[in-house]
Amino acid sequence: MFRSPLRRASAIAAASALSVGLVSTGAVITSAGASGNDGVTSNSITIGATVPVTGIASPGYSDVAKAAKAAFKYVNSKSNGVNGRQINFLIKDDCYEVPGFGCTGTPSTYSQTQALLNTSGGLFATVGSLGTATQDSVRSLLDNNGVPQLFVNSGSSDWNNASQYPRLFGWQTDYIAEGKIFANYIKANFKNKSVGFIGQNDDFGANGLTGLNRGGLSIPAMGTGDSFSYEATAAVAGNPFGSMLSKMKNDKVAVVVLDSIPVATKNIIQDAHAIGFKPQFVISGVGSDPQTVNNKYEVGALSLTFLPPTSDAKNAWNVWTKKVLLADSADFPKFTAKSILTGNMQYGVGWAVTFMQALRAMGQNVTQSGIVNILETQGSSFATPAVTALKYSSSNHQGLQGGLMVKISSATATTSITKAGTVYSAGDGGTAAPTTTKYITSPVPSWLG
Repeated sequence: MFRSPLRRASAIAAASALSVGLVSTGAVITSAGASGNDGVTSNSITIGATVPVTGIASPGYSDVAKAAKAAFKYVNSKSNGVNGRQINFLIKDDCYEVPGFGCTGTPSTYSQTQALLNTSGGLFATVGSLGTATQDSVRSLLDNNGVPQLFVNSGSSDWNNASQYPRLFGWQTDYIAEGKIFANYIKANFKNKSVGFIGQNDDFGANGLTGLNRGGLSIPAMGTGDSFSYEATAAVAGNPFGSMLSKMKNDKVAVVVLDSIPVATKNIIQDAHAIGFKPQFVISGVGSDPQTVNNKYEVGALSLTFLPPTSDAKNAWNVWTKKVLLADSADFPKFTAKSILTGNMQYGVGWAVTFMQALRAMGQNVTQSGIVNILETQGSSFATPAVTALKYSSSNHQGLQGGLMVKISSATATTSITKAGTVYSAGDGGTAAPTTTKYITSPVPSWLG
């Protein structure tokens, strides 16, 4: 389905060592938050994000920030912003710090974040920046400048560290919880079937594998048995999946779980088809969005979403999101009334709405410390497109903790297969079995327009 969490490939780690080294010093490079120059005026508020507008992670994922920006623009025009303040959303391209693949120059999340902090008038917060390693690298920079780092587009548990990074918040269901939910579903529906795994060679794959094993499956470490890893750049340039899939086919693996980005997902399912290997694929929501993968061999695969199925044309949030995108012909020129939403579009609108509700709850007294307090004390009651509630508190900054199991029903849509009215919840991070909770269908607040 969606969302955005690949990490930098290890091949470029050395190239990023200088900027990461600077971050580790905790040096205050700008004084945006410390001086009161915080991006807030009587009629505007300035926020920003670093995302892969171009490069290896841009297919599909670039739509996340664009959809959020469309939501901000829509509310700016229909409701005069939030409490009379227009939202100014700045997007900086960091290419996910992977050179090439359509990216120009030498990408750096650190330098792009520094540029945001140096915005004239200051920066209120980063909102919806993408990636685990990229956002890990700027945690100290933002925290030391008093700038909230909100709703990181990644399912890493790194964002749930309120004691060390009190201004840092995730939004989406984390990879460990997703893995536990997958394990629970596989055990119930593919009893005694052999399970294989292919995961990205970083915490995306590692956390997903941890979740599968905490959920009761016995999958060996990546690189052993029928458990494999891949580098993000190799998913495009090297396409290493043929030998992995051949071994799984020979070992009669019946279910293959993928913690893969969309371009890797596409190569894997194509390579499996080429050798006549037809397992049941179970794909992380990060890499399963059918319109991004854009391959007919994905139909029938299973995935997880914490947002309404894209095929649900009657869902009020899907209806509102389409209205928002139709109003933004500049960023979505090919989107029409007949278009089906992608998970990436839903995701961007989801955290944009969360941010706007936090602003609204603060009233006229908008402060950087205030939004942290609002999220911790009121965030769980916010109406969002998500099918489960945010679980923010003073000790939990992770966000969502569950979702629906869905099937890729066509090359453009997903359909829920979870029992009607329930979602799976697996937010404890331990070995307890996932539970089911009530499906939330929050109304769209009228003030959104």
